[in-house]
Amino acid sequence: MRRATWTVLVALALAGGTPAACTAPIESELDTAAQEMRQGAYESAVKLYEDVLTRVPDAPNIHNNLGYALSQLGRYDEAITHFEAAAKQGGPVPLQATLLHNWANALEKLGRYEEADEKYALAAKADPSRADVFVNWGNVLVELKRPEDAAERYHQAVEINPESPLGWFNLGHALELLNRPEQALSCYRTFLGLNGDVPSNIVEHARRFVAQADAAQPGGAKGST
Repeated sequence: MRRATWTVLVALALAGGTPAACTAPIESELDTAAQEMRQGAYESAVKLYEDVLTRVPDAPNIHNNLGYALSQLGRYDEAITHFEAAAKQGGPVPLQATLLHNWANALEKLGRYEEADEKYALAAKADPSRADVFVNWGNVLVELKRPEDAAERYHQAVEINPESPLGWFNLGHALELLNRPEQALSCYRTFLGLNGDVPSNIVEHARRFVAQADAAQPGGAKGST
């Protein structure tokens, strides 16, 4: 069966906490870059952040945001360079968690799953309240053929946020890989009962699994999904 784990959007730390060296024009430029990011105009945002960094190089939040924008453009190696720079420069715990999450996601996109696993672990340690970190960490563990560990991460995600559709779906899928159909069925039912903007094909997968399970019951009873 085709793998059906999905990644939630990587958290974005916009340039709040403006570096002390910033002047009013630079602050205005950062505000414009943040707006471009929100609108998905990543090429423009990259140019703005790169320009600011020529004048304010010691700014971990700007390196992080630039890395995020580069990742959205598929320029993962360049993104990682900026995540590394941000990590060296330090920053508050919320930024560290987001930075590590963004960094892990870029590594994952490059197929560097062992390294991504390490970064997701650090992100979860920096901020254990982030369900999205645990969902994406689980996805990497599936790629590493560690479905038991992946299921544990997804379970942590839905404990943090019981309304996470992707947490429940991915937990169901991991349980399928572990040949635990009854537990997977429960997760898929929960997933189908939640509202969320998720890909239609994973909804179809969950509905198909539930329908097959219901049809296998005595009398071929159909569920309400």
